[in-house]
Amino acid sequence: MTAKFFERLSSDLNDLLKNSDEYNVIVEVGQAPNNQVFKVHSVILNSRCLYFKNQLNSITYNDNNVKIIKQTNVSVEVFDLIIKYIYNGTICLENVDTSIVFELLIVSNEFGLEELVKHAQLFLLKNNASWLCINFSRVYQASFKYANFIALQHLCTNIISLHPNILFDSDEFINLSEDVLIFILKLDNLQIDEGKIWDHVIKWGIAQNPTLPSNLDQWSDEHFMTLKNSLQNCLPLIRYFQISGEDVFEKVRPYHKILDSTLWADIMLKFMAPNKTTITSNILPPRNNNLLSQNNDHIDNSGLEIELNEASALRKSGETHRIMGRYEESLVDLNKSLELEPNNAVALKNRGSTYLMVGRLEQSLSDLTKSLEIEPNDTWALINRGEVYRIMNRYEESLIDLTKSLEIKPNDSLALGSRGATYRIMGRYKESLADLNKSLEIEPNYAFALRNRGVIYRVIGRYKESLADLNKSLEVEPNNAFALEQLGITERLIG
Repeated sequence: MTAKFFERLSSDLNDLLKNSDEYNVIVEVGQAPNNQVFKVHSVILNSRCLYFKNQLNSITYNDNNVKIIKQTNVSVEVFDLIIKYIYNGTICLENVDTSIVFELLIVSNEFGLEELVKHAQLFLLKNNASWLCINFSRVYQASFKYANFIALQHLCTNIISLHPNILFDSDEFINLSEDVLIFILKLDNLQIDEGKIWDHVIKWGIAQNPTLPSNLDQWSDEHFMTLKNSLQNCLPLIRYFQISGEDVFEKVRPYHKILDSTLWADIMLKFMAPNKTTITSNILPPRNNNLLSQNNDHIDNSGLEIELNEASALRKSGETHRIMGRYEESLVDLNKSLELEPNNAVALKNRGSTYLMVGRLEQSLSDLTKSLEIEPNDTWALINRGEVYRIMNRYEESLIDLTKSLEIKPNDSLALGSRGATYRIMGRYKESLADLNKSLEIEPNYAFALRNRGVIYRVIGRYKESLADLNKSLEVEPNNAFALEQLGITERLIG
């Protein structure tokens, strides 16, 4: 039997990196003032990373027999994670800011580190789904840009299918690549009216040709041909025979010159003589834009599986609504999901969180408590119940939940900020400052923590620091009533 001593090997290589013994490569990372020099070894880089092997082959040694590689577009934090992985084959992302993990994913892909790409992707999906949804524009662009981001593509596809307006109504829509737009148009479960899809496709096509007249009455046949050429790969993917007659007249008819003449004739025939069967154009099947519809003819022994799939779709939809601030829609979907799966801990904690956001504290507490009976160490549920307890003036119970959350995940900025707020209300300012300072080290623009620290600074007479925190919090959340009120109090005390 072969003995393996990988742990010692990893430790020795890590020491080699730390001590920089006999290095012959310098990697200059980042841009001033956030830059750093890493002293490393060509034999390690060559054997562990094809990207660096190619880089080193194209660079000559300087007079000191050292090769210099510049990586100005990579942050020091990300490169530090990557170089340690290259040397010792280990990485820990639990206490790393989510934006850094996302950057790590992008850079690892550029460096060809497939193992790290897969790990970072799965870590984000498992631990940072909310961040991915909040930063959806950035995430979907990356997921479709890089072919091997399959897990992220799947997440983005689900979100776009359920909530296409998140993308269609965004400022970035007209900047989509044609490949991404085609991918979206091919989705059979896109939850949007086909007439609106037509509107968005036309909008995208016109945006690709800024010289087209803004007034359609001024368009010549040449202008229509320009638009047709831009949309030649998109037009065949529209389900024309699912567009209402009113939309055909008001939306499609003005642009009918970009359609094949036979297709336009068939569209008109469908509405003028619907019983005719002489339509020759290719008819795509209708989109399934009612995910929750049930067809009793198809529910046999697999009925439970269908029900669970519906519960999952509703649960994900409810979570997305909550993240986007659509709380009533979130509650509708989560209520339906819990009718199908009454003891699903994820749905319970999400509904509890939504109830918290709309001020329904008793219902929030009930859901979160039930969720924690099923999953006692769920940090998100613990943080939210801690919030509920604080708002209900049950401070000791709030501290118990938030402290337990931080025992599981010590560098969670939300838990630190929440516990800091609880300590502040209890008058335990030293402990509060410690938590809030640590929270803001992790997330410098966390407005909630800034507001609470600003109040403490005022209470202990540090007025300038109070003003700085409260003003910074208002840069992040300009209309927060509590911050505005506290800022006014501090300014009056200063005179």
